Order: sequence, then structure tokens, then C-alpha cells
Amino acid sequence: MMKLATFLIAAAVAGALLPGCCPCHHLATSSRDSVRVEVRERIVHLRDTVTVEVPVESVRQTVRDTMSLLETSYAFSEARINPDGSLTHSLENKDGEHPVEVDAKIVYRDSIVWRDRTNWEIVEVERELTAWQQFRLWAFWILLAALLIVWRKPIVGWVRRLAGP
Repeated sequence: MMKLATFLIAAAVAGALLPGCCPCHHLATSSRDSVRVEVRERIVHLRDTVTVEVPVESVRQTVRDTMSLLETSYAFSEARINPDGSLTHSLENKDGEHPVEVDAKIVYRDSIVWRDRTNWEIVEVERELTAWQQFRLWAFWILLAALLIVWRKPIVGWVRRLAGP
């Protein structure tokens, strides 16, 4: 009975001293991802010049007078007196494009996508053993040597039985 109690105490002490020391830290692995979209709109009003094509027109007028005026911004006018005393006046628009100022509205749209991604991974960081951990390592070997000395006779007898006569 005494041997059984001694064995159980020794096993309990060895079990308390045997759990391994962990000289490294394990950092958790996780990931985070976020997306943010930002839309910007800017409106600019400008005074711009565009070209307008004026169609060709022709107008003729005959009056019994000494003078006739036909006038437009883009026209050519010709007046003359006929032999019978009538006045002939012709007006023709000039062919081509003419500049005209207009208000222009320009819309600038920008969209920015912000994507933040953070990843963590396991990193082993070596560190020195604490005083308690060093004591436990040292005490294990001392305890093992003491147990072998105390139980040397039963161990030698057991080895002889296994080896045979």
C-alpha cells in the first residue's frame, strides 16, 4: 500500500511539472474587409461659343419708290431702279457658319471606391522562459533522478524478470 501511495504522489508531482512550457505567443488569424464608395458631382456653368449654320434664303421685293431697305445680320442686299421706274431689291443670306454665344452646363461626376483590407496571421514570437518555467524544467529532472534512486530495487528486479533466467 505504501508503494502505491508513493507511486501516486510521484505521478501527481511529475504530472504537475511535465506540462510543456510554451516559449512562443500565437497571434489569432482573422480578416476584415470594408468597401466605401464616394460619388462627387460638380456642375460648372460656362459661356461658350458655338457655330450655327444659317440657311440660304432669297427675298425679292418690287415697289414703286425711289428707295428700299432690306437688311439682316447675315445678308447681302442689292437695290436698283428698273427702266419702267420700279425699284427691284434682292436680299440673299450669306452661306456658312456663324458663331453664337450660349450658356454651357458641364457636369463632372467622379466616383471613388475605398477598399480597406486587413489580414492577421499567426506569428510565433520567441521569448525567454519565465523563472517559474525554468524552475519546473529543472525540478522535473531532479524529481526523476530521486524517483529512480528510491525505486531502484523494484526497477532492477523487473528488468531481471524481463531479461529471463
